[in-house]
Amino acid sequence: MKTKLVFTVFLSSLLILYGCSQNEDNVQEPQSESQNLTTVKGNSASKGSSVINQTYPQAQQKVLETFGAIGQVITAGAGSGYYSEYMDQLISFHAYGDKFTEFNDGKLFDSAGNEENERSLFGDIVDPGGVKQFATVPETLKVAVYHGNVANVTFISDFILQIGGVDYTFNNLITLLFVKTKGKWKIVHEHHSPADNGDSVEESGLASKASGFKSTFGSKSSVIDQTYPQAQQEVLETFGAIGQVITAGAGSGYYSEYMDQLISFHAYGDKFTEFNDGKLFDSAGNEENERSLFGDIVDPGGVKQFATVPETLKVAVYHGNVANVTFISDFILQIGGVDYTFNNLITLLFVKTKGKWKIVHEHHSPAE
Repeated sequence: MKTKLVFTVFLSSLLILYGCSQNEDNVQEPQSESQNLTTVKGNSASKGSSVINQTYPQAQQKVLETFGAIGQVITAGAGSGYYSEYMDQLISFHAYGDKFTEFNDGKLFDSAGNEENERSLFGDIVDPGGVKQFATVPETLKVAVYHGNVANVTFISDFILQIGGVDYTFNNLITLLFVKTKGKWKIVHEHHSPADNGDSVEESGLASKASGFKSTFGSKSSVIDQTYPQAQQEVLETFGAIGQVITAGAGSGYYSEYMDQLISFHAYGDKFTEFNDGKLFDSAGNEENERSLFGDIVDPGGVKQFATVPETLKVAVYHGNVANVTFISDFILQIGGVDYTFNNLITLLFVKTKGKWKIVHEHHSPAE
């Protein structure tokens, strides 16, 4: 069985020692005075919001330091064994619980499945000392911090791993969502999909889900476990409104009022990213994709079904103001008179700004 090897961490080009700051989770940094925002020509695109555009340089630095520490552990512990001390340390960088999700190899995993994937890949599958390169494709790394306590890290990997004595290069689109809890940055969501030039190797059972697997370092804290039911409801209502606009406006034209409304649900700027169809898009690229697909490509009235696969929709809210929405889509779109079903792994990151929930990141990849 051939599966895509997609991974969860990277080594920053400048490995910085892990920081010792223990600031409170809800402390927010002052806004940066110099911000160069990408200009996006959209009728309803959000612009000028301090929440969306604020850079939080200190938090960005701490997240990069955490990346450096993860990279050091991965490099030092490659091939050291499933239950090695290095793998224990790697797992400790995650905050497991009911809200944790991973999209990988076309599948959905929970906390136990993620731990199984991490320990298997880096502890057993990779050769001892087999991490030859942990890097990112130039100009693709972005650390987008919201409200000072949630960080969305996106990049295209440029990894070289030795497996069975052979070096393989892996280029994948990777989303890692970090949340600050008890003064430390922890991973709460991962989404991995191959880039256009991703390589594949034969490996049976790499992404097998470990049902009932007991996590040694599963983090339990109020920040991670708190559900924020009112915020969840608001996000679900926003998600529902997006679906209604897409359904009503299907095939209405690139610059239709419906497409303007759809774009208004996004918060564009330098921090916005989209991974889709094996490619990286910025704000302008996302707007082009949205308007083209739903305004022009889909037939008029061609959204036949806008639904999620049962039991896959999850709304994970952190600090009451950032929500990670994950699901497997079950969309039926009519294009050229033919109905097509789309089952994709979808991550939508929402941030609350000026009382409204806006999309700041999207990651789409095919389900298996």
